Amino acid sequence: MVASRVIAAACVASASASNLSVFEDEGLQLLQVAAKKHNTTELGRGNGYCGFRGDTHTTQGLSAEVRKRVDPQQYGLYNVANSKDGRFKVQAYQCPTPYSFTAGYINAMAYDIAGTRIVILPPRNIADVTKNMPISIKVDEKEYTSADLPFTIPGTTIELRAHRPPGCCYQGVQMVTDGFSANCEQMSYKDSAPGTLNGNEHCYMETGLQLDPDNVPDLEDNSWCIKGPLATELMGGAEGDAPGADWSVSLFSEADHRHICEHCESYWNFATGRRSDLVGKGNLECRKPAPKPPMPPAHKECDDSGCSWTHAQQLCHSLQGDDGLYNDCLSDFCLQCDDQAAVEFVAAEEDEHPAPICVAGAPECAPEEVCSKTVKMNTLTVSQNNLGGVGPDSGAEEIRYGNAAVVNGKAVDLVLTTDGEFKSSKPAKNGNSGPFGVLNVKCGSSVTVTMKAVDSESGAPVTLDAVALTWYDLDEGKKEKGRATVTTCGSTGAIVSANTELTVLRTGDCSSATSSVAGTGKDNPKSPHALDAVQISRSLTLPFKQVSEWSSTLSLAKGSKGRNFLFAIEPSVACGLPR
Repeated sequence: MVASRVIAAACVASASASNLSVFEDEGLQLLQVAAKKHNTTELGRGNGYCGFRGDTHTTQGLSAEVRKRVDPQQYGLYNVANSKDGRFKVQAYQCPTPYSFTAGYINAMAYDIAGTRIVILPPRNIADVTKNMPISIKVDEKEYTSADLPFTIPGTTIELRAHRPPGCCYQGVQMVTDGFSANCEQMSYKDSAPGTLNGNEHCYMETGLQLDPDNVPDLEDNSWCIKGPLATELMGGAEGDAPGADWSVSLFSEADHRHICEHCESYWNFATGRRSDLVGKGNLECRKPAPKPPMPPAHKECDDSGCSWTHAQQLCHSLQGDDGLYNDCLSDFCLQCDDQAAVEFVAAEEDEHPAPICVAGAPECAPEEVCSKTVKMNTLTVSQNNLGGVGPDSGAEEIRYGNAAVVNGKAVDLVLTTDGEFKSSKPAKNGNSGPFGVLNVKCGSSVTVTMKAVDSESGAPVTLDAVALTWYDLDEGKKEKGRATVTTCGSTGAIVSANTELTVLRTGDCSSATSSVAGTGKDNPKSPHALDAVQISRSLTLPFKQVSEWSSTLSLAKGSKGRNFLFAIEPSVACGLPR
């Protein structure tokens, strides 16, 4: 089968199917086939364009020895070519033939041209084939035939023209738009010679394609379109296989694949029933794709409202980690067809579940790593409580949290000491409150607190690979009285929530965070692991690496009495709020 149509630039792609066993392999599905692509016929360039055209019988006429070395293409879906910018995509579907030379043939083509889908399909049943029968054309699921040509697809610059060279026994369509043109011809035969295969019902497709040379992908992109002439095995040159690939994304719809299956089955069954040498090969049972699941409710709402489903997904993409929230956001947009509805939904969700962010100027800041890799220490056991000598205990001027962690199999204590005078309005508050460590500081004063990880038995410093200190409930009294500031040097960064109420500055290796909103005891956190949006907005996480001690300076503006500073050796802000 040789066509007379020759496009100016030629990179010819051809295909064959080897035997019936491929139909029984469950790994070969209609929507997905892995195979090597071969270019074993004439190739080249002309007019500065890269293209190809041709018949699909790579093994017909080849010697048995050559056929052994050529891995023919098999039954199924193939990628033909993708333009470099992604605007043009072309796929082909191949049916098997039961002939002795085991050739496959292209029976359907699909084109995606800048988002417009054009599909060329064969007759469903080979019995329906007539000479010069109209070619079937689908444009974005709307059905046409070659009798409707020519026309320009509404809303595009794509022209569809009739393509039928004089004297040829086929109908065709030519697609033309900027930087791309393609021909697809459907060869249709039917005459009165009942005993011959070539003189009876038959239908296959030839195709041609031209891409602007600046828009042609590299060979590594698994395109059939290659650079320059190819030395094929027929010419005694090197192999020219393009890399094999698994083309799992089909441009054909589910309905298209079922249509193609019916054609494949009818042709195979017709041919095997007409040829005595093919008796016993059996019927072909094409593996039709499973029906697609029902359209998600939000998608249907978009379709019913005439809204863009793709745009809805773009607006709500930040919520994809939570199916419920993501679908609610999609529905809000699709019902109203209003960008603002989705924007407001996302903003509200971000306020309720703010993400961690790094303060500018940090040399290193990776919230996910801080959340997952830092050592956690607890403050549940207070074995000594006399920080700065203010009590309530006597003895060593420290707060010691016993058995705060186990590091490398050894118990570790957390010990707090002060540098300079420590003024506390209520020393009895110092120590802990549930899972938090507590330091009560008098308004109008400041104190530098050093925290040390030490071996519980020997008291020797214990170096931690990574540790994070979080300060909580950084708020103030009315009219800015008792405004709280925490200044910390030596951390690798400072992490706050996206909805933070804190004013945070990074100078050199020091970070300072200052409260800005008045608070009450009612909004105090109960656990480092169960913060709400307000509580995380008043918290600050400071990560450290390779340290055995770290310090923070706690300061309060003038005000009444004092305020409690809550802390935990936990990466709370870096972990964000769970959804």
